[in-house]
Amino acid sequence: MSFGLGFSPALRQRVHHPITGMILVVAVSTIPGSAVVAQDKTPFTPDQGRLFLNNAAEKARELQKQNTKTFEEFKKSVTKEPFQYGKYIVNGDTPISTDKDLEEFYKQNVETAGLVGAEFIVMNKAGIDIIWKDGDKNNLAYCVSNAPVASGGFGNRYNTVVSAMADATRAWEAVADIKYIHVTAEDSNCTPTNGNVKFDVRPVNLNAYLARAFFPDEDRTARNVLIDNSAFELPAGGKLSLTGILRHELGHTIGARHEHTRPQSGTCFEDKDWRGVTDYDALSVMHYPQCNGKGDWSLTLTLQDKNGVACLYKAAPEFTIDPNICKPK
Repeated sequence: MSFGLGFSPALRQRVHHPITGMILVVAVSTIPGSAVVAQDKTPFTPDQGRLFLNNAAEKARELQKQNTKTFEEFKKSVTKEPFQYGKYIVNGDTPISTDKDLEEFYKQNVETAGLVGAEFIVMNKAGIDIIWKDGDKNNLAYCVSNAPVASGGFGNRYNTVVSAMADATRAWEAVADIKYIHVTAEDSNCTPTNGNVKFDVRPVNLNAYLARAFFPDEDRTARNVLIDNSAFELPAGGKLSLTGILRHELGHTIGARHEHTRPQSGTCFEDKDWRGVTDYDALSVMHYPQCNGKGDWSLTLTLQDKNGVACLYKAAPEFTIDPNICKPK
């Protein structure tokens, strides 16, 4: 299972329902009853605020349970990418590889809406962080398809993607002990079965998301960054850019989860497979702005993002971890 940036430029004032993928107006909570609104002006203490948001999360999930579809109904409502190795898309932008995994997702997140704890967050399953091992983290090799558009490549957009990937990878490499390597020799064979790279970067034309990525524990055929044509058609003058989109996507490739799945966001809950590395960050590069985020659509790394990934992978030579934000494992 993996995550991507699941909104199109035409829908920036709307959000995806985190379970069905339906588009809803941003002013409306993505799960009925999940909007967090204080009824008086009395400021919450941190503990009171955390309890209030946890209660809101629990109520949202209880309401979701009351309106649960059967698995077959749910499956019919889910988009599936119409190509080899295509995945089911849930949460508006979450790729799932197989029917078995889709049913597991349904049981854990639709049939019984799991509660999340109060506590930049990392993918965590059964208490284990899903990140690259030391032997892999400095060799995150990838290819960018240079084939013609008609043959499934980027065509004349190739150089644009290469440049945006280089900028986006540098943002993470500047703070954490990780290294992305563009293996240009593999660009002419940039497919999901190319074992000479850790992942492939290819185009799609689905208009279901701007881009989507993967997590480090996925099989090679599932490790791809797919960029939709809509990501090249962003409104002029806006802060959302291909580089920003890829900064977000690359966060997933090193284990980062969506920040807005925490109860503190008050909306867009996804599941409980995560561990908090830093405190909640509404400005995070991993937080959708339309999910009560405070970012400006530029999708840049915040100080907490930088410290969070550095605590997971150790700091890059020129970056110093702030122990008040997080502590290395």
